[in-house]
Amino acid sequence: MKNLNCRNCGGTMVIDPSGTTARCPYCKSDYVLDHRDTDYYREFYARMKSFFRLSADGQERRRRADDLWAQAEQEMFECSDGRQINVTSLHRFTDRVMTAYTARQSVIFRFEESLAENADKFRKAVSMLDYPSADTRNLANFFPIISGGFTLRDGSVLLAVKKSEDEYPLRLFGTLSGRHTAWLVGRMENLCCVMEYSSIVHPDFGIDTIYIDPYDHQASLYGGWWNAVRNHTTVSGRVLTTRDNLKALRETAAQVLGFPSAAAAKETADIPKPFADFLKSEPESNAYDDFAKWDEVLIKSYGERKFITMDTDDAQIYGKGT
Repeated sequence: MKNLNCRNCGGTMVIDPSGTTARCPYCKSDYVLDHRDTDYYREFYARMKSFFRLSADGQERRRRADDLWAQAEQEMFECSDGRQINVTSLHRFTDRVMTAYTARQSVIFRFEESLAENADKFRKAVSMLDYPSADTRNLANFFPIISGGFTLRDGSVLLAVKKSEDEYPLRLFGTLSGRHTAWLVGRMENLCCVMEYSSIVHPDFGIDTIYIDPYDHQASLYGGWWNAVRNHTTVSGRVLTTRDNLKALRETAAQVLGFPSAAAAKETADIPKPFADFLKSEPESNAYDDFAKWDEVLIKSYGERKFITMDTDDAQIYGKGT
């Protein structure tokens, strides 16, 4: 996926899921993309969705993945001890703290020398995660497992986190349908329950820190952990609580659906009223009650649970239509 640079400060732009606008995370400049860029991003998002449309077997998955990764970019880094690390990435995301590279089996975060302490903050925050003793879903698989750290010759630091080959940044899928966003909400509620259990607030919970595996309908929270804090921690004069995770969940779902904010969510032919009302609602007092609320909303919105592949429509699921 190609990057666009800000015409004002030169920073890497963040493309809206609609593929029509971009924002600079540095100077906050907003741009409306020209038709060539708009066409490119919409085609890219469409390809990502169609890439997962079929319930492919293992061999077909690898062939499709190989075709996609043939377009990945390479960047070489030199370690302080002279070793060289070659990073092949499909997507690169930059903000004021770091640059994240999506490699095939890892997410690699690069922190400049002046911000290298964030690598240690990342490690510390991840070490605070706790899981119920009766954890039958192996919830740790959906949070960072650090596989390596490297100091580079220029003083910057690389931190590598494991991921599966079939996980990709949520942003790479653009906007999603209501039904597919609904399964994403359920997975994000799972993540929030783990953070509730661990008494952790994740201020960067969102479209650029969540990775999804649409084959298995799973979501993992890999990015932004350098900013994670304990529940009821005061940051910049504001007390952060685990309800902030649940607010971020709503904002993320709204963004994926194409709304500018959760407050702007509304009923459409694709989004039932209970779903839209949930996005606009205040979270429950804790993640467990919020998840229970979501289960009720899900049934009111779409009825019984059904596993579907990306870009599957109602006619294919229920036999409706012509």
